[in-house]
Amino acid sequence: MGHFPALHLWPALPDNVRMDRTSKLGIAFVFVFAMPFAGFGLFALSAAIRQMITRIGDKPVWLPLLFGVVFSGIGFGLMGVVLYGNRLYQRDQRRQAEHLSEPWLWREDWAQGRVLSKTRGNMIAGWVFAILWNLVSAPVAYFVPREAAKNPAVYIGLVFPVIGVFLLIHAIRQTLAYREFGKTCFEMATVPGVIGREIKGVIQARFPHSTNHGIHLRLSCVHRVTTGSGNSQSTNESILWRDEADLSSGQICPGPVGTTIPVAFRIPWDAQATEKRSPRDGIVWLLEALADVPGVDYHDIFEVPIFRTQQTPAQPDPQSEVFAAVRPRTRPDVMTVEVRASATGTEFYFPAARNKGFAGTTSGFFLVFAGGTYLLAHTHIPIIFALGCGLFSLLLLYFTVQMWLVTSRVMIGGGLLKLQNGLLGSGKVQQFSCTEIESITTKITAQQGGATGIPYYDIQMALRGRTMNIALGRTLRNKHEADWLVEEMQRLAGAKPKGMFAGGAG
Repeated sequence: MGHFPALHLWPALPDNVRMDRTSKLGIAFVFVFAMPFAGFGLFALSAAIRQMITRIGDKPVWLPLLFGVVFSGIGFGLMGVVLYGNRLYQRDQRRQAEHLSEPWLWREDWAQGRVLSKTRGNMIAGWVFAILWNLVSAPVAYFVPREAAKNPAVYIGLVFPVIGVFLLIHAIRQTLAYREFGKTCFEMATVPGVIGREIKGVIQARFPHSTNHGIHLRLSCVHRVTTGSGNSQSTNESILWRDEADLSSGQICPGPVGTTIPVAFRIPWDAQATEKRSPRDGIVWLLEALADVPGVDYHDIFEVPIFRTQQTPAQPDPQSEVFAAVRPRTRPDVMTVEVRASATGTEFYFPAARNKGFAGTTSGFFLVFAGGTYLLAHTHIPIIFALGCGLFSLLLLYFTVQMWLVTSRVMIGGGLLKLQNGLLGSGKVQQFSCTEIESITTKITAQQGGATGIPYYDIQMALRGRTMNIALGRTLRNKHEADWLVEEMQRLAGAKPKGMFAGGAG
């Protein structure tokens, strides 16, 4: 693999003494926080046991027993987790110190050339969270029916046990998926995946049922940022780049554990490398495999190492950046954009309301914030809050109108590109000479969900001598369709393909 300076990608290790001191202080803080829970839990358990032995007391014995199990479980669970986590932390620090310039060796599975899926970890986390939630919400399910006769409004408290039921169902489905497909892994051909080159390997899984519809693969570069703390903590995952591929059932082969799924993606030369800028900010690369099979659908996620190394080309290879150089694009069977050929050229018509689900979600948020603005304006709360909510409502209204009513029409022919954007087919027609066009590319400008969600692509045109790109079409959900449209526009306009990260063609 060779040594390559990568210290600029990952933060330098702080002083060991300071790290140990911080680690010990963190452990001490968690223990201080957890001890009251453990103490109260032991007290409740002892009271329950005493009542069961002496049979003295008129209260149901299961109530202190339940509180004892929940609180002692939280207290001792936190202590166990922090001790186990500290042991893993110390092990990771030793591995990082041994491979300062090779961060792709900092994880044990990466160093072995295989990436374990998140299925098992998600299953365990799902059960832990579901059990804790249901233990805490169980008293609510007991007390609400008794108190409802006095105050029917307390029925709203049943939402917590209902959520617990859905959490249990989710944990059961994750368990069925783990039992169905086994302990899956992605075996990489080379470690790490090199920017500007291809990442290749195979996914090893167990498929008890045939995959008649094949396998869908996705490779995504994601910027993950965590903000806030405590109950207000949230994690935002922005998809910077994604490529997708479909494998037919004939491309899937028998393997050591059941099924071998081949993987091959080209990583753009201008891609961002795996990077941990801080514990709350980083770049991660995720490989997803999805299949529609009888029973529980298959969905695996692997966090793969992608780095800039000595094997990264000094300059981008023009041939490798062409779509067809990696995987020839064919016209999708289902199109949301109408493509028509005429005597004067080829027309690409982007109709309104192409993404009704996305438009409906945007409309829903607009109605919520518009209602909030109305309520704030008719209360004694300072007007600044109503103004802030109102401005955000106007922004949502703009996007809602764009999603439902705006159309785009692109005509390419006779050495010219004509563009018309507007409400329901209106708008001024702009005209450009094809010799002015530097490139036509896709760019991710919106998304639904997190790292495994749905990105939406705009088709953008760059003109020579201009810094601002011009949108030819907006909010395309299907990457295959977006890539095919870009290829067609490039071919007709005589523009050269250009790789662009954070939304560029891949």
